[in-house]
Amino acid sequence: MATASYDVQEISLGETAQARYLNYAMSVITSRALPDVRDGLKPVQRRILYAMFTNLKLNHQAKHRKSAAVTGEVMGKYHPHGDQSIYDAMVRMAQSFSMRYTLVDGQGNFGSLDGDPAAAMRYTEARLTQLAGELLDEIKKETVEFRPNYDGTVFEPTVLPSQVPNLLINGATGIAVGMATNIPPHNLGEICEALIALIDKPTLEVAQLVGDYVQGPDFPTGGVLLEEGEDIVSVYETGSGTFTLRSEWHLEDAGDSNAKQIVVTSIPYTVNKSSLVEKIADHIIKGKVPQLVDVRDESTEDVRIVMELKAKADHTAAMAYLFKYTPLQHRFHTNLTCLIPTANPQVCTPSRVDLKTILQHFLTFRMQVVTRRLEFDLRKLRQEIHKLEGFELIFNDLDRALELIRASDGKADAASKLIAAFGLDEEQADAILETRLYRLAKLEIEQIRADLTIKREAASGIQEILDDESQLWKLIRKELKAIKSAYTDTRRTRVGVDVREFEYSEENYIVDEDAIVIVSKDGWFKRQKSYTELGNIRVRDNDAARWVLPATTRGTVTFFSTHGSAYTMRVNDVPSTSGYGEPVQAHFDFSDGERIVGVMTNHPRVLERYHSADVGPKQGALLAEAVASEDLGAQMLAITERGQGVRLGLESYEEPSTVRGRAYMRLDDGDSVVNVEPCRGDEIVAMASREGRGLTFYAHELSYYKGAAKGVRAMALDKGDSVLDFTLVHSEYDGLEVETSRGARQTVRASLAKFSPASRGNRGRWIIQRGHVIRSHRPAVEIILDEQEAQEEE
Repeated sequence: MATASYDVQEISLGETAQARYLNYAMSVITSRALPDVRDGLKPVQRRILYAMFTNLKLNHQAKHRKSAAVTGEVMGKYHPHGDQSIYDAMVRMAQSFSMRYTLVDGQGNFGSLDGDPAAAMRYTEARLTQLAGELLDEIKKETVEFRPNYDGTVFEPTVLPSQVPNLLINGATGIAVGMATNIPPHNLGEICEALIALIDKPTLEVAQLVGDYVQGPDFPTGGVLLEEGEDIVSVYETGSGTFTLRSEWHLEDAGDSNAKQIVVTSIPYTVNKSSLVEKIADHIIKGKVPQLVDVRDESTEDVRIVMELKAKADHTAAMAYLFKYTPLQHRFHTNLTCLIPTANPQVCTPSRVDLKTILQHFLTFRMQVVTRRLEFDLRKLRQEIHKLEGFELIFNDLDRALELIRASDGKADAASKLIAAFGLDEEQADAILETRLYRLAKLEIEQIRADLTIKREAASGIQEILDDESQLWKLIRKELKAIKSAYTDTRRTRVGVDVREFEYSEENYIVDEDAIVIVSKDGWFKRQKSYTELGNIRVRDNDAARWVLPATTRGTVTFFSTHGSAYTMRVNDVPSTSGYGEPVQAHFDFSDGERIVGVMTNHPRVLERYHSADVGPKQGALLAEAVASEDLGAQMLAITERGQGVRLGLESYEEPSTVRGRAYMRLDDGDSVVNVEPCRGDEIVAMASREGRGLTFYAHELSYYKGAAKGVRAMALDKGDSVLDFTLVHSEYDGLEVETSRGARQTVRASLAKFSPASRGNRGRWIIQRGHVIRSHRPAVEIILDEQEAQEEE
């Protein structure tokens, strides 16, 4: 039994994959995703328009035809990539909110600004718009190159002989492999004026074209363009950049009441109106825009979104929030990438270009199309002239010609006899023989001679234009003016308007309410409106409330960590719950092992409590003088394991921080902060080390810093010893309670002789002679404003 033999070859998998991927990429770039700079169309759009114009005869005066018929014709002959992709492309060309100048006249449901899809292709009908005809009218005059379709059965144009600068007036969006395009639409009148100006003065630069002719994008949905001047020029010079589009709106009276309502009359291009209304409603429901009470969509053919304002509410604050957090203000990222023709008419190459380059390519293309159109017209005229000249030759001896025809044995014999007798060629002889006999009468011959004179003059005129490039440019200029006159309309997107810049302040959108911020020992936090007792606050098992501080929802809370970082957030963003709350780490970027050792809110009355010290005579004249000389605002005191201490001002940490926080203390490697407490300067620091030493000193002895600092020595430590903890006390009966390794509890009190206030930086006294300190027992930091007020009244 014979076995088949195979020619096995070794190939490089990497090289083969690269070559085939590049082929695929170029196919997507040139045959699917990017528009041609000449007609501004992608292949699927071009095939749809060509099939409707040539195959189905659906010009703007024809009767509408089912979209399914169009889709089937395109898919069967030109675009074998699925009916849905073809129909979607046709639908987009019919949507007035997607295209600045629609190319398909749709009948039926072709979708809406709310994102509703078009009806199925079996229900909708379509035909070309009049403007689409301007892209196709010259195609029968051999103005563009054709190529075989995908199966070689018919031919399709490589580009349409567009008379309008479609790429700029309708824009384009597409994602290819490794590149994309996003060209905004423009006003046809402005682009035509720029083209005419470039014909008159080819040396014009982009800045001059933008400054004098093209104001900027003109989106079909209107809006206000916030960029102006150099910002707009920069986008058109580089072919890349961003346009910021803002909705148009105004205030109206809300019925018979004194209330007002905001009415939005346009939305940014590509924004889904229904989704926009839902987002606005969601912000209102969540109370993020307290100035607004309701939103509703009253749109018909025109956009009308109504937002009801609270009585006496600031509408500018509401709009500032909505512009920042909803698509009422939207960025359009421009990318002027398109296919540029090469020396091979069948091949284009992708390139990012500037505005002038796009205009120049279109003008060059128009020169080619107009030249080929005139050459076609000239050929046709000369053919007709040639035929009419045959009639002239036989007119002087018409009787003889008729005798030859009567005496002939058929058309071929008659033609040969006429050619021999009058010096005609075959084309002229055929024309004479195809003519009805009555046309050879004297009156008809005179009409033929008159036609011949007219056609000779027309041919001469065309030849003069073809021989003179300036005459060609004049013709192109005239045709552009005609296009502008026929199709230009009022600009929809306003540019260069004195747009009011709204001041955005986050506090304007927070209802000012009192709150209690609660942080547990393990770093879980929440806010509540109130609580009864410290022991009743709900926390997880084996956890306890460590900081309980009054605050306001418009205020902030700062968390001080063991790594010397301060993290600040708005109280309104603290989870509001009666449950366990959430870990602080979930809201900030904590390092491994980093934990909370201090908390402070910026409630005005809390800050006032720690702003200045009221030093009595019992505390000593020197202390009173030292503290009175300071007017440093609210302070915090921090001490590290290695005995470094600082007093720091809170002003630098009151504003919300990033998730990485801000440094409040510079630490040596391996050092960490043990505790951070609010401080006035008149307190006594009571601290203990792990090896069993205790020390007290006045807080004002630690240096004050406005920014992050390494600090000064708070306690001298023996080798291997470290600070366990500290607390701040006012009374000589209070102190830091610690537990020893022997199970005993002792308190470092300033009233005891061995712990009486000393100078900072010394080693302190022994708490125990044998063993060491294992933990401290500090009470929770609980600030109760009502009790403070009661004491002040007493």
